[in-house]
Amino acid sequence: MIGYFTFVLHTHLPYVLHHGKWPFGSDWLCEAVAECYIPILNGLNDLEKRGVRVKISMDFSPILLEQLADPEFKKTFSDYCDEKIKLAEDDHALFVQDEKEFEPLALFWKNFYSGAKKKFTEDYDGDLVGAFKKLSDSGILDAMTCGATHGYFPLLLDDRNIRAQIQLAIRTHEKHFGKTPRGIWLPECAYRPRYYWQPQNSNGSLAAFKKERAGIEEILSEFGLEYFVVEGSLTKGGKAMPSYHQLMQSVQHKYLSSDEWQKFLFQTAENKDRSLADIYRVKSTNRDLPAKAPFVFSRDRGTSEQVWSGDIGYPGEPNYLDFHKKHHNSGLRYWKVTGAKVDIGAKEQYNPEIVEDNLYRQSEHFVNLVKQALTEHQAQIGKPGVVCSPFDTELFGHWWFEGPGFLEKVLERLANDKDVILSNCAEIIDAFPEAKTISLPEGSWGEGGGHYVWLNQNVAWTWKEIYALEKQYLEIISEYKKKTSKSKLLKEVLKQAARELLLLEASDWQFLITTESAAEYSTKRFKTHAERLRNLLDIAGNILAGKNENINDDKKYLEVASRDDKPFAEIDLNWWG
Repeated sequence: MIGYFTFVLHTHLPYVLHHGKWPFGSDWLCEAVAECYIPILNGLNDLEKRGVRVKISMDFSPILLEQLADPEFKKTFSDYCDEKIKLAEDDHALFVQDEKEFEPLALFWKNFYSGAKKKFTEDYDGDLVGAFKKLSDSGILDAMTCGATHGYFPLLLDDRNIRAQIQLAIRTHEKHFGKTPRGIWLPECAYRPRYYWQPQNSNGSLAAFKKERAGIEEILSEFGLEYFVVEGSLTKGGKAMPSYHQLMQSVQHKYLSSDEWQKFLFQTAENKDRSLADIYRVKSTNRDLPAKAPFVFSRDRGTSEQVWSGDIGYPGEPNYLDFHKKHHNSGLRYWKVTGAKVDIGAKEQYNPEIVEDNLYRQSEHFVNLVKQALTEHQAQIGKPGVVCSPFDTELFGHWWFEGPGFLEKVLERLANDKDVILSNCAEIIDAFPEAKTISLPEGSWGEGGGHYVWLNQNVAWTWKEIYALEKQYLEIISEYKKKTSKSKLLKEVLKQAARELLLLEASDWQFLITTESAAEYSTKRFKTHAERLRNLLDIAGNILAGKNENINDDKKYLEVASRDDKPFAEIDLNWWG
């Protein structure tokens, strides 16, 4: 045995229910369910039925769990599939008259969405969270949690907001999975050690606010979380390997010169004594932690690059489905990648029947990369190592349509391999209880290894809003706690204000604005939550001051906000204490 391997899939979408349909809104969630979550569930269940015992780690952001478990989602997804089936049928009717070569592909898409709907309604009984829970209960799935709404921890103004994100995450996970999570995916793999922190704006100048902040690992330890994942450059040093390079490249070139870009790079000298195929405990202070220092898994560079890169990785295979070219009538995809430099108008017809050989070959190549990394680690360190390959779950199926098939083949190969133990993060830390303790620098898995994607000239205004509203919310909560008699209305207003604050903190808004992939939608969503939070805090302030002349209007406003933004029934105002 030369070591262990684990996939870590990060499963998250922002809160889109009740906030639009197409192109951004509930269709976004339905798309991920049809193309990613159901195919991955199918693959894991098929492996189990065939007697192939696999292990995998997946985190589920609490805000995604709440959407998937929303009773309204069952009908939303069924309607979505019906729409797609009808579009495929309409395309088929067109192709019968012209472009007959596309007829089989129109039927392919009709069958795809019919199959997704059948699986969802019959096999999974409209309960995807329950389907993943079964895999967790059987020991196949190590289910991790994430920040409640994917808040970007290092940049939040006050640690109370990080603690609230984590406590709500644990409570929500327990509700849906029936157990406490052992691990957490830090949103955007963003980590910050303990130091005197000052909020920064886009040009790097410091605000007047300065305070010693706990290291993220200290806060995780408070709540018994045992492990997390970071970009490899934080562990070993060197230049970060971005996760969103293709989305960011054009933006970087548009707004920054090469000299300006250098100041955003989080690059340190490589530590030759550390290996990415080792796991460590993390501690950034001499203070005693409430529990043992949490473990950290480091993103393996070789295997990760082969999967996420459309330029040199597997998704760029010419025979695979092209993500970008869509039919003008239906938006369905009928063309293959064809080649890296092929113009979109020259794309050739996709044939799903010829991709299997590529998946077989690429899965074999991937397993060999895993073995190579473990062999090199053992030669360097003298003991078995761990290769950790973390990815966004949505890569498998949405961005890379054939991705779930690749995932299934790799898992099967590794489950039957005599040299590598296919495992998950929870089982691996049990096998390495005496790991070495190290400190980590600040950073993320974003472009440049730092905070640029979430803090730049295009999104600096969002942090100004967040900081002012964070501060105001914490002040009102402090006043609320001093009250001996608390009205039910005030409590409900503050709970809804907490939801709006949590949704405002989501890192998705800055990401989508920076990458220009949904800038208008994200800006609107951010401003909507900011306005609702501001109004709810005004209502709470009036109630605290004994001003009740607008009480009926206040109740109506709360009703509207609660109808649109209604995740997390379990919110506890004490979490912001």
